[in-house]
Amino acid sequence: MTLLDGIEVRATPSHSPNRAVRVLHLFANYKWTGPADPAIRCAVWQRRMGAVVRFAQAGFTHPGAEHRMARELSLAGLPVVTGLDLRKHFHVRRTVHDARTLRGILERDPVDVVHAHLPGDHLIAALALRRFGAGRPLLIRSIYDPDAPRRGWRERLAFGETDSVVVPTERCARAVAEAFELGPDRVLYQDPPTESHRSRMQGSLRAEFGVPDDAFLIGITARIQPHRRFEFLWEVAAQVVKRRPRVRFVLLGRGDEEDVEQLVRAPVRELGLGEHVLLPGYLYEPRYSLALRALDAFVFLVPGSDGTCRALREVMALGLPVVATPRGMLPDLLGEHADLDEVGAAGLIRPEKVESWVETLVGLADDGHARERLGAAARARVAGPMDPRAATRRLLQHYRSRLGWSGASAR
Repeated sequence: MTLLDGIEVRATPSHSPNRAVRVLHLFANYKWTGPADPAIRCAVWQRRMGAVVRFAQAGFTHPGAEHRMARELSLAGLPVVTGLDLRKHFHVRRTVHDARTLRGILERDPVDVVHAHLPGDHLIAALALRRFGAGRPLLIRSIYDPDAPRRGWRERLAFGETDSVVVPTERCARAVAEAFELGPDRVLYQDPPTESHRSRMQGSLRAEFGVPDDAFLIGITARIQPHRRFEFLWEVAAQVVKRRPRVRFVLLGRGDEEDVEQLVRAPVRELGLGEHVLLPGYLYEPRYSLALRALDAFVFLVPGSDGTCRALREVMALGLPVVATPRGMLPDLLGEHADLDEVGAAGLIRPEKVESWVETLVGLADDGHARERLGAAARARVAGPMDPRAATRRLLQHYRSRLGWSGASAR
């Protein structure tokens, strides 16, 4: 027996289908942004289920900036690999340097799979693995958007070296297969894995919010930025509270001071919504979870840098009824699912028209049965197609299949 990164594995031949899969995850950013959370959760779940996992930690940060990924990797207990810049933006010299460094790392400490999560690290891995020779690991790329990446020269090079792609929607699977000429066995469609631990928590921040007992709380989690359509939200809110004064809107998020004033505080004052809009700001755990548990419904307007919309999926796990726009992956996450015909849609998709949203939110506030039906469908989606254990098992089995480990199965 040998001990590697705190996980005991049997020292069996590298070609054996019976040993643990060895995986190196790459993430070209030091910020807690985009698919950072799902990338770390992917690695954590693989490790829980027996894979030998390491995560490459970006060496580059802007001066004075917090290395949030380093903090989160430490909190997750993941073994890290250092020595790579892993910059988000393309930089010829540093990309070539990282590719050479990664090749050396893989030659000294072989793995079975290199799993890339962003365009930058995908290109670095592809360059490192070109003409690698015997023992070349698989190159897997996860995509976190509903559409295929553009076909620039960097993408063509990277996908040309890629063994398989993991995608979050069926339409993305079709688009990626067509754009990069990949066979069906090289594209794995998986609903974004979603944790459901908040449903087992106790308590909420409702009392701390100081709202009336009969208040109906509608939440939104979003970075306060101009493109997030806050002007639309406040116009909707003004009409909703005029018809249902017991409704309150809870904004969970932050932005720079100028954006907060222009996009939130000023319009809330002008529309006379001061008593109907709660601004808790950005909350860390466990207070963020407790804030979500205080809500009666949730709205989602514009996907952010994480195309899989983690904030939305987290409230789905709580069984909250959701109203969302038709942007990005929202219709895929909330629409009917092929494996769950009997439960129906997990949320309501509405066009970006004020009157449509006002009628929908007033209807939800009035109709407890509709809320229960939507909440049950959302929980079923999370417990079924989005279950992280099942998703990890499928992904590890996909690795093994692509490695040619016939007859092998993930735990």
